[in-house]
Amino acid sequence: LDDLAETMADVVVRAVAGEPGRHDLTDSLGPLGALDGVVVSGGVAEFVYDQERRDFGDVGRRLGRALAERFRTGALPGPLLDADQRIRATVLGASEYSVQLSGITSHVSAPERTLPRRSVRVARPTYELGEVVDADADAVARAIAEHLVRLEIRPEDDAVLALHFEGVPSYRRLRALADGVRRGLADAVEAGRPVYLMLDADVARTLGALLRDELGVSNDLVVLDGLALRDFDHVDLGRMREPSMTVPVTIKSLVFGTRTEAAHEQERRSG
Repeated sequence: LDDLAETMADVVVRAVAGEPGRHDLTDSLGPLGALDGVVVSGGVAEFVYDQERRDFGDVGRRLGRALAERFRTGALPGPLLDADQRIRATVLGASEYSVQLSGITSHVSAPERTLPRRSVRVARPTYELGEVVDADADAVARAIAEHLVRLEIRPEDDAVLALHFEGVPSYRRLRALADGVRRGLADAVEAGRPVYLMLDADVARTLGALLRDELGVSNDLVVLDGLALRDFDHVDLGRMREPSMTVPVTIKSLVFGTRTEAAHEQERRSG
C-alpha cells in the first residue's frame, strides 16, 4: 500500500508539473510555470493538511502523506495554501440522472416561490416507523434534528429532507411521520423557511396536507415522492410544468458504484 500511494503521488506530480509517464492514466495539464500556490480538496486533503490521523483502511492516509512530502520537497509547482473546504468540497464531474415526477401525488404549495432550485443538498435521516404513534413521532423528530446537526445543515440553509416510508399508509402512521417532521424541522419552520421533503413512497400529497391542515405548518411546502435519495446527493428542481403539474428533478450523486438501485434499496431497507 505504501508503494501504491507513492506511485499515485508521483502520477499527480507528473500530471501537474511535468510529462505523464507511459503507463499513466491521466494527461498532463501542460506547462503551468510557477504557481502562487496549490490547494488540495477532498478526503485526502485532510491528511495532506495533517487534520486527520486515523487510518480508514484505504490508501487515503498514505496518499495524503506522500503528497504532503512532495510539497515539502518542492516537487509540486507552488506552495501548499490553506483550504477552507477539504473533505466537504464538491466533487467535479458528479454523476447525474434525471427523473420526472407526476404531480398527481405531490404537494407543492407555492411553486412560484419555491421552484426552481439548483444544487439543494440532501439529508436522509434513519428512523423506524411502527404503530406506536407518540413514540414513533418522537423517534422521527430526534433522528431528523440529530442528522441535520451531524451534517452541519443550519435552519437557514435550503436542504431536502429525504424520508423513507414503507408499510400500510394508515392515517395514524402518516400522522406520526408528519408530527416527527414538524418537530424535527422546528427551527426552520419557526424561521419561515421553505420546507423541501422527498419520499420514496407515494404519500407526498397526504403528508403535505397533514403538515398544512392539521399541524399548522404555514411555510411554503414542496413534498415530492417516488425518489430514493441518499446523504451527499444534491438535487436540481425545475419549474412545475403545466398542464401535467409535474416537477422535473435532476439528482446529482457523489456516490459511485456498480450495484443496482435494487441493491441500494435492499441495503436501505435492511438498515
